[in-house]
Amino acid sequence: MLALARFIMASRVRAALVACAGNLVPLLSPAAVALVALRKGGREGCIVALWAVLPLVAMLYAEGMAPPLVWTSLLTVAVVMAGALVLRGTASWQLALLTLVGASAATALAMGDLLSTEVAAFGDALEAMFAQVRAAGGGPNWQPDATMVLGLLAWVMAVSALGSLLLGRWWQALLYNPGGLGRELRGLRVSAPVAVALMAGWVLCQFAPVGYMAWGNLLGLPLFVNGVVLVHHLVASSPRVGGHWLAVFYIGLVLLLGPLGLLLTGVGFMDSLVDLRARFARRSGNSGNSGNSGKDS
Repeated sequence: MLALARFIMASRVRAALVACAGNLVPLLSPAAVALVALRKGGREGCIVALWAVLPLVAMLYAEGMAPPLVWTSLLTVAVVMAGALVLRGTASWQLALLTLVGASAATALAMGDLLSTEVAAFGDALEAMFAQVRAAGGGPNWQPDATMVLGLLAWVMAVSALGSLLLGRWWQALLYNPGGLGRELRGLRVSAPVAVALMAGWVLCQFAPVGYMAWGNLLGLPLFVNGVVLVHHLVASSPRVGGHWLAVFYIGLVLLLGPLGLLLTGVGFMDSLVDLRARFARRSGNSGNSGNSGKDS
């Protein structure tokens, strides 16, 4: 990974090459755009982004492609650019996360206006897929409408952009600030007013028709990330917990994404309100002091 990051930053031509060819590998192309934008700013980032979207523009005219999915990949590059520039200018992961959520929602809604026919066709394809799953004896009885489809596309854009931005920031840290990404993320804590607003929107989406579920997941994404960061913070600050537990945690997250994701969103919300990290640190400190007192006595 370090060699690839060095290759990208060696010249504009090499960065453009990775951005263009990187569409064959998930996250690679937008991550290259993120790295260049984070390090060199918007002008260089936009030049590399043009090469990243070039193959996607060609796909829009290819027979048999699904335009909403191609548009989603294309617009993810723009969402990543927005998040990278906000992170570069503010060094705030909270603002970067909110930018990713807002930009993904705005671009998805724009797709609903400009690509209504394609979005409807994509909804029909989803309905056919759900029907096959139900015929096999499982799956929810969902009827994908425009609200659900656009929410799903917005969520996919936000998650893809977040993964790409994290990868680009990690590359930047490897090159110029080893260990910096870990310190940044462990310091992330969504502020209480923002957390309350996001949770209120998430709750409303849960009680709304099923088509709003994906929009709720989109609003809950910063709180989910906050919960994941809390787990990393607790592992890093506890000498008795080995790093191998993080591997167990992520395996469980992949296998139990639904219930564990819901739990992490709730934990992230609580951390924003009552600062669970500070409480854990005080408890650990008190435990350490008690242990030392016992030894002294």
